[in-house]
Amino acid sequence: MRKSLKVISLLMLVMVMGLTACSKGDSGAAGGKVDLSMTIWGSEDEKKIYQERLDIVKQTYPDINVKLNVVAGDYDQKVQTMIAGGTAPDIMMIAENYQAYASKNQIVSLDDMIQANNVNMSERYSDDIASLMKFDGKQFGMPDRAGAMVLFYNKDLFDKAGVEYPTKEWTQEDLLAAAQKLTVKENGKTVQWGYYPGSWWPQWMQLIYQNGGSLFDESGKPTFNTEPVRKALQFMNDLTFTHGVGPTPTEIADMGNIGADPLFAQGKIAMETTGFWNIGSLAKVEGINWDISPIWGETNAFFNGFTITNASKHKEEAFKIIEALTTPEAQLPMIKAGQDAPATKAGLSSDEFLNAEYGGKKINMAAFSESTIYAEPFNPQWNEMMKLINDKLGVYFNNKASLDDTVTEIQSGLERIYK
Repeated sequence: MRKSLKVISLLMLVMVMGLTACSKGDSGAAGGKVDLSMTIWGSEDEKKIYQERLDIVKQTYPDINVKLNVVAGDYDQKVQTMIAGGTAPDIMMIAENYQAYASKNQIVSLDDMIQANNVNMSERYSDDIASLMKFDGKQFGMPDRAGAMVLFYNKDLFDKAGVEYPTKEWTQEDLLAAAQKLTVKENGKTVQWGYYPGSWWPQWMQLIYQNGGSLFDESGKPTFNTEPVRKALQFMNDLTFTHGVGPTPTEIADMGNIGADPLFAQGKIAMETTGFWNIGSLAKVEGINWDISPIWGETNAFFNGFTITNASKHKEEAFKIIEALTTPEAQLPMIKAGQDAPATKAGLSSDEFLNAEYGGKKINMAAFSESTIYAEPFNPQWNEMMKLINDKLGVYFNNKASLDDTVTEIQSGLERIYK
C-alpha cells in the first residue's frame, strides 16, 4: 500500500511538472510561445526589409517568434548542411530549385494547411504565378517575389529612328523589324545595336514557349530536338550573325566584355530583355530616357517563395507566418523599398507599386502584371539539365556549331538524364 502511494505521488509530480512546462510554452503547445527560425539570402538592406515585414506579422501572431538568418555564399549548399546536421530552419526561402528539395522530402506540401486556413490561392495569385512553386501537382511554397522578364527600351533612340514603342502585341518578327531600324552603322562599323540577344537561358527559353514548344512532353520526355526549339534557337542566333542587330562575342569583347545592362545604360543597345533589378540600376543613370514593356508573348519570372521544412516541429505556426508574409500589409515594405516585383495580385496592382518613381520618374510598372508566364520546366534535375544545355548552346551562340548537331547532342544528353 505504501509503495502504491509513492507511485501515485510520483505520477502526480510528473503531471504537475508537465503542466508547468506547457504553461511556459516550452513544448510549443496551444497558448504558449513558439520560436521559429527562417533562412533567406540577400544584402543587409534586404535583411532589414524582411525583418520589418516580420515585425508586421508579429502584430498578428505575437506568440510566434521568428529568428531571421541571412545565409551568405552558397545558399543551397549551406542549408543542405544544416538539414543534414539536424539544424534545419523551420522556414526556408527557395527559388527555382525548390523541386529538388521537394523530391527529397525536405520541404512539405502546403495544400492541407492552405485549405485548413481558408487561403484562397486564386484570389492571392494569378494562376501562372501560383504554379511556379508546384511539384507533382502539389503546392510547396507561397510565392513572395515574381517579377516577369520585361523589355527595356530607350525611348530617345526609338523616337530618333521613328519606331513606335513596343507593346505586348508584338511578335518575334516585330522585334526583329524594330531592331533592324534601331541598328546604326558608321563607316561600316556598328555603333548602336537594336537588341541584345545574349545566351542566357530565360532569353532563348521564352522563344521556345512562344513558338508553342516546350522542353518536355506531357509524359516528361525531353523534346529539345523539335521544330519549335529549332526555330527559337535559329531566330536567336540569326539576330546576331544574320541580321546584325545584336553584338557578336567579338564585338562584346572589344567593348570590355560588359553585359547587356551597362550597354543599355550607355545607349549602345536600344532594347534588352531582363528583370526587375535593372530598374534600380537605371534609376541612378542620368541622361537616359527609358521605359519598360511586357514581353511579346509568354515569358518567364524570376521568383522566390517561402517553404516549410519537413524537420520543423511547428509546421502549423510556420504556415501562419509565411501566409501572413504574403498579405498586402506585409509585402508593402518590399514594394516601398523598390526591391522587387511582388508575387501577389494585390501587390502588383497596388498604387505603391504602380505609381512608384525611379530616378524621379514613373515607368510602366503595369508591365509586370500584364505579362504572361509560361509553365517553367523546373524539375529535380534542373541544375544538371541546364549545365548540359548551356555547355552546348554556348558553342552554338558563338556560331561555332551547327543547329542540327546542337539540338541532337542536347536531346541525347537529356534522354540520358531523364531515362
